[in-house]
Amino acid sequence: MEPKRSLDEKEVEKKYKKFTLREFGGAFGDWGTLVPFIIGYISIVGLSPAGIFITLGITNIILGVKFNLPLPVQPQKTIGTVAISRHWNADLVISTGFGTGVIWFLLGFSKKLNYIVSKVPIIAVRGIQLGLAFILGWTGILLFSENIILGFISISIILLLIKNKPIPSAIILTFGGILLMFFTGIINITELKFSIPSFSFGIPTWDNFLYGMVYAGIAQLFLTLTNVMIATVVLIKELFPEKKGIDANTLAYNMGAMNLINPFLVGMPLCHGSGGLMAQYAFGARTGGSMILEGIMELLLGLFFSDILFLLFTKFPMAILGAMLIYTAFLLGKIAFKDFNIKTFPIILISAIFSYFINIAIGFLIGITLYYIFKKVIDKPES
Repeated sequence: MEPKRSLDEKEVEKKYKKFTLREFGGAFGDWGTLVPFIIGYISIVGLSPAGIFITLGITNIILGVKFNLPLPVQPQKTIGTVAISRHWNADLVISTGFGTGVIWFLLGFSKKLNYIVSKVPIIAVRGIQLGLAFILGWTGILLFSENIILGFISISIILLLIKNKPIPSAIILTFGGILLMFFTGIINITELKFSIPSFSFGIPTWDNFLYGMVYAGIAQLFLTLTNVMIATVVLIKELFPEKKGIDANTLAYNMGAMNLINPFLVGMPLCHGSGGLMAQYAFGARTGGSMILEGIMELLLGLFFSDILFLLFTKFPMAILGAMLIYTAFLLGKIAFKDFNIKTFPIILISAIFSYFINIAIGFLIGITLYYIFKKVIDKPES
């Protein structure tokens, strides 16, 4: 029996139709963040475009139908950043994604998420974010240096379009890079062939599970706990006050389910994100129709254009990808300066340095340790 909905929710559904040009425009809202990671996963890590786009498509359609609001999925940025920067292989990526799926599902089942979130110091999370910015930024610089002129042109395009939100610069740069490959003869039009992809299936392995979780997965969990569980839930309440019953446990179940299934289809690790939600809303999305339309597009790309996408992205100009990664790193680093405090910033910086030079998990532990030392020794209340 269908649950009884509030009058407010019924009125909102009447006001906004699911399948309109406005919703279609909103479907592209989160592609600005999505595209650089997709290109990196395909061109550097070697994930299959079919696996990436088919799992994205199915996930978006199911969530769009279930929740009827723009609740897009994004790459797990810690895992994605480390995987692309450290040239992980596909097996290591899917095993780490599966590991996060197991933990999210168990956490959602435990109903303890709100308590856990309250105990994670935000300072330690800021250190991870800045560390990720360092890692991704340096990778972007290395790729950028392969063609400095093209890299600077790409950066200029990003800067010109920063305030023009309806046109994501990543989409413009992606199409520009593809056109450049044709004009320079890197790819010939005759090489593009439409075909049904040959599907590959993956099986997570125990060794990759352990290595991936220690190196990036655990830090990803804490980053997601704060950035997703708090920010996304708050944003849903602000933008869609008529929607009830969406909390941290709901999001954990979603992320658990998608990351328990997607690795077997060789899809990338996914999570919800307040940035993707805000971007789709800014572009006009108000219902689950935007996600359903996005999911249909992704399914079509995965089913009929995956061989073409693989060819395009494996030969994609690295300087353009480098520019996109530098900008993505800037956005990640910018978050680390939110609520800036000169007293606590050294903790964030030291945590970020350890994250960059050793690994994210060590950086996170250093951040937590320094935070509690600061609270006990330096910031102790006066008697």
